[in-house]
Amino acid sequence: MRIEGRIVMITGAARALGRSHALLFAREGADLLLVDSCGADGPYPLAERKQLEETAHSCRGLGSRVVTAVADVRDPEQVEAAVSAGIEEFERIDVLVNNAGLLAPGGVLSHQLTEEDWTKVLDVNINGTWRCCRFVLPHMVERRSGVIINTASTGGRVAFEMYSNYVASKHAVVGLTKALALEYGRFGIRVNSVSPSTVAADPGLDTASTADVARRLGSSLEEYERGSSSHHPLGRLVTAQEVSAACLWLAGEEAGGVTGTDLLVDGGFTAR
Repeated sequence: MRIEGRIVMITGAARALGRSHALLFAREGADLLLVDSCGADGPYPLAERKQLEETAHSCRGLGSRVVTAVADVRDPEQVEAAVSAGIEEFERIDVLVNNAGLLAPGGVLSHQLTEEDWTKVLDVNINGTWRCCRFVLPHMVERRSGVIINTASTGGRVAFEMYSNYVASKHAVVGLTKALALEYGRFGIRVNSVSPSTVAADPGLDTASTADVARRLGSSLEEYERGSSSHHPLGRLVTAQEVSAACLWLAGEEAGGVTGTDLLVDGGFTAR
């Protein structure tokens, strides 16, 4: 129960990494504000309200109080309403986990991306991260306490081909994290990011983005994961649960002296 009684807001919480984060934080004693866009348009099927409520139901079964909110991080009014719903129920937000993100549209050379392809990924990954911080930070500043964990990527440390919009957005997330850490440390607020490499698909978490990448590159999911594993010194992909454990550590008292850091969970991928 490492964060018992803490109030944690998680975006993109309906499935995949978001669901994994929610379940681990629930097991460790947190109460949760779970946010997802639920049916918004996307390059691959995005989560639906049913999946968000399934995640919430599982977390309640672990003893958490849970509020769900439907909000597209591209829409400031929806983000503000979601934060307000959490504050109304819990009176505060102790931890913000900015997990909502898009990996695609991509799979093409940069000049083949449309304006919409470019803008959509950046608007979710970097602008959406900033928007959530924008509406949560005033409450944290007032209380002189808080933790923000942004989801970056190995694509925020190194580049890879055919997804320049994603790479640009995740580099920006790392930069934003450092800037916020400098600005808000004086208020007792820590800001860090976590950078996973390719996360192994997990049917129990309803993951979809990795399969979409494989499809766009003309590969099966199994072939893509096998090929990607060969670039990781551990010889395998990281799991969602391992990324969640990193977020939990960053949120807890053990990381009390850590801010402005990007924590890699990449199986050694970027060590080459």
